[in-house]
Formats: sequence, structure tokens, C-alpha cells
Amino acid sequence: MPKILSFSFIILAFIFPAFTNTGFTEKFIKERQPVNATLSAQFTTANIIIDGIEEKEWSKAKPGTINIAMTSNLSGPATGCTTGGVIRSLWDGALLYLLIDVTDADITTAATRPTDKDGVEIYFDLWNDKFPKYEEDDGMMRISAAGELTGSGVYADRLKAYAASPRYNKENTKIGYTVELAIQIGGVAMKNGSSMGIDIGINDAVSPANTTKYKIFWSNGNNKGINDNSQWGNVVLNGYDGKSAMAIDTFLLKTNIKKAETLVRGIWINKTVLDKALVNAKNELTATNQTNINAANASLDHALKALRRKGKYKDPFDLPATNYLPDPFTFLNGEKVKTVADWNVRRDEIKDLVQYYEYGYMPQAPEKVTTSINGTALAVTVNDNGKTATFNAKLTVPTVAQCGKNGPYPVILSIDFFSGDANPIFLNAGYAVLSIVYSAIGSDNYDHKGAFYTLYPYDVATGHDVGTLLAWAWGASRGVDALSYLVNNDPAFKNTLDINKLVVTGFSRCGKAALAAGFFDDRFDIVSPGASGCGGAAVYRYDAFGNTPFRSAPFGNVYTWGTSPGGEVLGDKTRHQGHNANEMLPRFLNPDRIYKTKTHGYGERLPYDHHEIIAAIAPRAVLITTGNDDYSNNAEGDCIGAEAAKPVFNFLNASENIAINIRTTGEANPRGGGGGGHWLSEKQVKNLVEFADKIFFGKPLSAESQTAFYSNPYIPTFDKYYGGLDKMMPWRKSAPGR
Repeated sequence: MPKILSFSFIILAFIFPAFTNTGFTEKFIKERQPVNATLSAQFTTANIIIDGIEEKEWSKAKPGTINIAMTSNLSGPATGCTTGGVIRSLWDGALLYLLIDVTDADITTAATRPTDKDGVEIYFDLWNDKFPKYEEDDGMMRISAAGELTGSGVYADRLKAYAASPRYNKENTKIGYTVELAIQIGGVAMKNGSSMGIDIGINDAVSPANTTKYKIFWSNGNNKGINDNSQWGNVVLNGYDGKSAMAIDTFLLKTNIKKAETLVRGIWINKTVLDKALVNAKNELTATNQTNINAANASLDHALKALRRKGKYKDPFDLPATNYLPDPFTFLNGEKVKTVADWNVRRDEIKDLVQYYEYGYMPQAPEKVTTSINGTALAVTVNDNGKTATFNAKLTVPTVAQCGKNGPYPVILSIDFFSGDANPIFLNAGYAVLSIVYSAIGSDNYDHKGAFYTLYPYDVATGHDVGTLLAWAWGASRGVDALSYLVNNDPAFKNTLDINKLVVTGFSRCGKAALAAGFFDDRFDIVSPGASGCGGAAVYRYDAFGNTPFRSAPFGNVYTWGTSPGGEVLGDKTRHQGHNANEMLPRFLNPDRIYKTKTHGYGERLPYDHHEIIAAIAPRAVLITTGNDDYSNNAEGDCIGAEAAKPVFNFLNASENIAINIRTTGEANPRGGGGGGHWLSEKQVKNLVEFADKIFFGKPLSAESQTAFYSNPYIPTFDKYYGGLDKMMPWRKSAPGR
């Protein structure tokens, strides 16, 4: 069986001149590979030592050329690049070996940023499905010429060993470096013809600037990184004689053992079956028979998938699939809403379902909230359950000179990424602004730090696995408490702030938080989530990503700066921002291949969708801010959410309280690059003011805004791609109050 030894940096290549193959490398970097190039991995039973030094066995592997030179920002092909390389591959059972020889006359690894060091990036897609999304089997390993490892995705689990060493010519002059690695490919059929997705990128840094000047690829210069593996090439297993013993593969078994051992105990039904399978799996770890190992893994895998959560509602895997948007007027038990009183009960049920399956549960109002102010700096102190937490906010009040009116001023509470000056558009219109930096409330990661978690520690076992969206929403509510404290305790603010006229807003993930804040706190009269998309105003079940082929602007996937495969979806949210939600939400994804789905969208087993979150805010006002050329956000999904919430607003005689605020393709991005992209325009900010003036003061809208707010330009798109509103919402025609 192959022997794997890993040395992060070896300086002994000159001892083995017979195997440096410098002429071999120079020959092949002059040839150009096609798009989605193919590399043959040759079967071997030799001892492969992962030390960055080329062994004789590597001469059996057919080489591929790495010479598609691009500018460092990938804006286009580069000229004048003399750096290139050769890639070769071997395999034995569940181990794939790669050897990359790089020819580079100027090697520097002195920079701070890994991407500005000479080195190799290895992109790896186990399933090789050429999919324009970052999936759970994708990874990128970055190994510098000095043997430093960084990366993203599954590389930490899949990378078995790696090394780098210098390359020398016959005159003992350094001419480049070699990167060698072994990847665990458990889960791939171990036979000739099996393939995986792969691409190689060389970061060509120059000294003394110590910055990357060129990126040189093997398969495709349009490599978009780990978010899109459709541009990568293929490595195909070959050369197996059908007789030789392969290396024993315990990767999948070890992975499932780790899953089972790290599970939180006490929250599962039928855990006994799992425990029995786990004991058997551990016993088989030392087996020399692959059949026994595979059987133990299959048993453990089945036991893991059979687990069901204890709780007041069914486990997500036991819920029926609904391939259209659920009816907000139907209770979980099938009964129908007929009166406003019924709706109020149903609204509470929706709030409970969303907390149970997605947000986590909002704590009761804290015992005490106080605040102190120094200029615009506000310190908010919260006391609850014998604990204290403080976070800072910024309160900016307009002057008469600015807005031409005296207070009290309505307040726009903005959940922000950073502390900055209040938007002058708000101040000039006579609105005070309270800015709360979201990360002070709850860290934007899995650490669960910040004011909220100081008071209410994260604990799955006790059901307190509250996601950060709810934590940030909680912070917005405590901001309102702080304003109330000021008005009631500081004479300077008694006639300055009108806390009966409150708006909550935010952008991107802060927009998701703004929607949650309005969902939980009835004190917010207007809720304006900006570019909130997946996990915000957009429904999970429908998304532009699900359409094939990709569409064109304005209602499609083309930006002025390139092509996007569609907006963020539930699979993205649980992977990139899983800390936003509790630990129940991922169970609404299909196991193993979480982007594989029967519907246009995702989460078809959810007993609700996000149009019901919007509906639960009614009759209070909602202005959904989005951009029709922002497909990172899924503007289409935002507008589906608005359209599906309208029947509830209509039922409550509040039809004008649900509106959309779309940035159009023609609006120029002030940061350059034309239109398109993930940003908020000045006009959209002014639209929020105009909408708030209508809600608070009864000011009539301009004719342009009247049309824009209450017209949904995506309706033809719904007809074309989803079969129309009646198919998406079959309950719509029978909704009460029609």
C-alpha cells in the first residue's frame, strides 16, 4: 500500500536530479489546454511519499499543461507571463495524488496575504457536476512555494498530506518549485472512468513588490473560484487492472463516526440505533476488509439519517413536501382563517413555527433597559436574569436648519454593518436616525458572542440555539427601549423623538435582520428590508437560480460586469451563514446533495415560507427594497414574497401598506462599473422617506412612486418560469376577503 509522509517544506530536490524533469516541464508549458481539460490519473501501488520531491513513479503519469495566463484580477488574458507549470496525477483506492511542477524565475513568499505569495491553488469538486454554486463537496487548497497552507471549503477534511520544495536544473540553479499532495476521495467509485472536477491556478507573485501579477490556470482562465465549478476540468481514474489490492478507505466511516460523536445528546428520538451503529463502526475502523468497512459505514450513515428531533412539532424530515407557497390562511391542523380574530391566532402560529424551525425563540422583554448619551453616542445597558450586557449605538437628530421643522421627529432605526454618519437624506426629511452595529449584538459567525449571547447563551441541548438574525432583531428592539428611556427620563428628548413613529431598515444580511425585527416587534410601524433575499423577504421555494438556461437582463442573471447564476438560496444560507438560524433549519435541505430539489426552489418541506413572515407584519407597513439586477439578492424572490403576502394585507384592509422599492438596471452604481450589483441607490433611500411620509403623515405619493410601489414587474416572469401566480399560490383565489 502507498506510504504517505508529509513535509511542509523540503530543500533537498537537488539530491534527486534524475527526477526533477526540468526539460519535461518547459516543453509542456508551451502547449495550451482546452476549456474543461481532462487529466488522466494513473493507478499505482507504489509508496508515494508526499515530500514535494518527484519520484520515479510520477513518470508514468500523463502530464497536463498549466499555461492559461490571466491578469491578477482575472479581468482578461495576460501577456508577457513566463511562469507556467505541469500537473500529473496518480491514484490508489481512495487516495488521489497530484504533483504540480512550477517553472518560475522569481519566487517570493514574503507578502502577508496568501494570494500575494508564489504558490498553487488546487480547486477540487468531488462530484464533478459542473455546478454554478459552492457545494459541500467543493474545496480550494492554496499551497505556497514555502509550503504554507490556506484554503476554503472541504479542503481541511479531504487533504491528507501536502508538501512543497524548490526545483533545480542540472546546474543546481533554482528554477521553480514543486507542490505535491494527496486528497482523500472517499465517496467516488473506485474504478476506471470515475471522474472528479479539478482546476489548478498558479499565483505568480513578483518581487520586490510582493504582489501577484499573473494567475495561470490549467483548465480555464474564466475560473470563478469555489462559487462556480463549471469552469473546472476533470481528473479521470485510469489504469486499474482489476486485480491489484487498493489502499483501504476509511474516510467516509471516520467522517460519520465524527458526526455521531459530536452530536448534541438528549434532543433525539431513536438514538439507541445510532449508538449501536457507532460502536460497530469503531470496531471496524481497523478492519482490513473494505467490504466490512463499507457495511459499517452504511449502517452508521442510515442511523444518522434516521434520527429525528424531539419537540412540539414534527421533525423537518417527517413533514410533507409542498411544491407551492403555503397558504397563510390555513392553520397547521388544516382549519381555515375566516375572521380577523382567526387571523390573529394564525399569526401567532406562524410566529411560533418560524421561531421553532428557523430563528430560535425570542426571549421575553428584559427586566430593565437603560441608556446614557454623550453627543451622538448611545450606550444601551440591558439587565436580565441576573446578567448585564451593554452595546453602543449612534443617535443623530436633525436640526431645524436641516429639515425646516421642529420635533418630535420620527425615528429610523438602521441595523448597520459599521458605525457611520446618518444618511443626510433621512435627516433633511426630518427623521432622526438610530444606528445599531449588528456585530455588537451578536457576532457574525458561529462564535455566538456579543450582547445578546452574553445574556442568553447559545445552547442546543436546552433549545436555546438562537440564530444571529433573531439576536440582531432583539438588538433593534432594545434600541427602541433605549429611545423610550430617553424620552421618559431625559427632558432634552421629550419633545425631540416621536417613538410612536418608528421605521426599521437594514441592507443585505442587516436587511434580513430588519425583517425579523419587524416580525417580532409591533412597535415598528414601517419595516423596510433592503436586499434581504434568502432568509429575508425572498421565499425559499422560488429562485432565479432554478431556471435553465440562465436568463438575460433586466430580469435575469446578467450584470454589466458579468454573469451570475442566480440568487442566494437555502443551501447557500445554511453553508455560508448557517449561524443566522437555529440548528433545525438545515434539516429542510435534502441530505448529501443539498442543491438537488424537486421544486424550482428549496425547502419544500417547510410548513411556511417567508411570504408569511411579511404577512404576519400586516396591517403595519412593509416596503421591500431590492434591485432587479442584483441576483446575489434574488430580487425576484423578494417580489414573490411581497405578492404572496398581499392577500393578507388586503384581508386586513391595508393593501397600500405593502409595497416594493426596486432599483432598476438604468441606475448607475456610484462605486463604478455601471449598474447592477449589490447596493442601495440614493433614489431608493428617498423612496423610503416618501413611503414613510405617506404612512405617518398621509402625504400623497408622486404618480411615479404610486406606480412603482404597487406594480410588480416580475409578474410576466412568474408566468413564464413558474406557471403564474395561481400555480404558485393555488389558495389565492379563495383567500378570505376577496
